[in-house]
Amino acid sequence: MRVCIVGAGFSGLVTAKTLIDFGHEVTVFELAPDVGGVWSSTRSYPGVKTQNSKQTYCLSTLAMPSSYPDHPSGEQVQAYLESYVKQHALREIIQLNTEVTAAEQVVEGWIIQTRSSSGSTSSHSFEHLVVCSGAFSKPFLPSFLGAESFVAGGGRICHTSQLGCVEDVKGKNVIIVGYGKSACDAAQVVSDMATSTTVVARRLLWKLPTYVLGVLHYSYLLLNRVVSRSRGESLFEYIRPWKSQRFLSSRLGSPIRAFAFRSLEWAARFQYSLDSLSLLPSGPYSDIATSTVSLATLGFYQGVKSGRIAVIRDASITSLSARSAMLSTGQQVAADLVVCGTGWEQVVPFLPQELHHRMIDSNGNWLLYRHILPPAISNLTFNGFNSSLFCPLTAEITSLWIASYLSGDLPLPSAETQLVEAKETLEWMERRAKGKHAHGTNLVPFSLSNIDDMLGDLGLKLGRLAHLREWLLPVDPTAYKGLGEQLRVRLVGGSKVE
Repeated sequence: MRVCIVGAGFSGLVTAKTLIDFGHEVTVFELAPDVGGVWSSTRSYPGVKTQNSKQTYCLSTLAMPSSYPDHPSGEQVQAYLESYVKQHALREIIQLNTEVTAAEQVVEGWIIQTRSSSGSTSSHSFEHLVVCSGAFSKPFLPSFLGAESFVAGGGRICHTSQLGCVEDVKGKNVIIVGYGKSACDAAQVVSDMATSTTVVARRLLWKLPTYVLGVLHYSYLLLNRVVSRSRGESLFEYIRPWKSQRFLSSRLGSPIRAFAFRSLEWAARFQYSLDSLSLLPSGPYSDIATSTVSLATLGFYQGVKSGRIAVIRDASITSLSARSAMLSTGQQVAADLVVCGTGWEQVVPFLPQELHHRMIDSNGNWLLYRHILPPAISNLTFNGFNSSLFCPLTAEITSLWIASYLSGDLPLPSAETQLVEAKETLEWMERRAKGKHAHGTNLVPFSLSNIDDMLGDLGLKLGRLAHLREWLLPVDPTAYKGLGEQLRVRLVGGSKVE
């Protein structure tokens, strides 16, 4: 089958590798001049690092280099993906600097229109389309009253992914909008060079220390199935809960769950002096996984203590003018540069509007079965719309799901049932995440639950010893290496397709 993949990040590259292994003819289109997706050199902001440790943030067939630090930089992750391309001989099927401008669905599949960086256009025919542009493809920038006057007066407004060289902030007054990982990362980096660095946070978030009390890496608490049956993913109840999740939400188990959260809250308050800095979030610590899990940026709170970084909480920018910003608190703050750590838009602009109306509800939420398959729409799948704590591993298992679907081997409910389940999942996400789920694409902290769902559909299981290990230690993606070959032999048979 001729398959078009849009996007060359983790999702696009692993989908290409998997579908080639299963005998498909694959072409990948990537807008950027390099592979990487969010880790492309064109999108990484200064100081960006992985939240996960390198042992848990990799693909099954290629561990991160031993020379990398525990939390690799954006540049190192991009280099890692380049080595993955080389390892699996993917270069010749990837067209870089190529934008997909339109996708027209036809009886035979799709007509894909592309435009190169030089402006030349082309038309291509495919039987199946896999959208791997991901949930983080378009930066979201708020609209500010007075923005035109601010820019005309020499000011600049950008997203964290567009910050560029940190040297450019030297001698400037910088406002960082947001309090998530990218916002705090940017604040820490620019505070060494800027005249002033002010973080304007509409809502304070709980942060998870990389090393709790400076000793225990957080992966032993969260990036596993359970620790002493009281932490990890079992702390949160999935829509199809594990027995441990049901127990910890019951009358008998809830005190254990509450104690675990109180312990982590106390550690964060003590480790970062949140009370004395007046940076104590208003909600309970369990809110840390309302929509995502944010690691504390190394040096951020020390910067607040030293006065290099100012945090104005429970505030937003109401208007901009030349060289300043007015806040909802009534404060006026000097500003030459406004950097927005305000997230991403989940859009696929090249798909026809008619299809958007069938895949997206009235609130802009994606209606995808298993976060992969749009019900009743043929020849179209998605990879990367199930953002998780283990994005590389999740993308890899999703690619196997897509391979099985294309083979016709995957047992699926009717399109009507798929749609019902997709809506039920969105309703659950809405209740659990209080509306903060990136329009149905953010599954944190239910990464392993989602992986289990997909493996269950595929009839695949992790080895007993490897599964047991996940209840005690951080997840090791390389333990999943043989699953693709098991599925390939079952569906294709014989020796590996070259």
